[in-house]
Amino acid sequence: MKEGVRKKVSILMKGNGRTQGKGFSCVMAILVAALFILTAKTAYDYWNYWDGPVKGALADATAEAYFAEGPGPFCTFEGVWHDWERDETITLGCLEVKGNIREGNYSSAMGPRATSNFSMTGTYDIDGDSCMRISGKDREGKDVKFTTPISVENKEHPTQMVIVDEEGQKGLYVWKRKE
Repeated sequence: MKEGVRKKVSILMKGNGRTQGKGFSCVMAILVAALFILTAKTAYDYWNYWDGPVKGALADATAEAYFAEGPGPFCTFEGVWHDWERDETITLGCLEVKGNIREGNYSSAMGPRATSNFSMTGTYDIDGDSCMRISGKDREGKDVKFTTPISVENKEHPTQMVIVDEEGQKGLYVWKRKE
């Protein structure tokens, strides 16, 4: 009788052992696949994270090298920029180095849908801290000077620019065309 019980136990263990082995293999396969996906996602995130700032740093280095040499006009921001939400148009000329001063032509005008009627003409400069310094006269002839932070999606060839006004409101300006 003991021998018969051993055979039954042996048969039961063989069946359970195989089933447990298959279940364990499936669980391990799922865990390995999840680990692979996590690794791929992490690598993708690091690649895209470092791609942006590195390109930005190269663009900054290019601009800084350009202004250190000062060979002629810097026309990266030249053109007409329009904020559809505020109905404001800004026109920027090329930045040129004249002695120790770097500046370009600046003008702004509000469209018919705008809630403000502010407009001005003058000059602008963009410094290394991503700020635009603007000075000129408004439509009534009063002197106007202000500095505003800006951000662009591509420093080499920008097509969108975010400008923060005095009240902290962000305006999205889209490049339309050259002057």
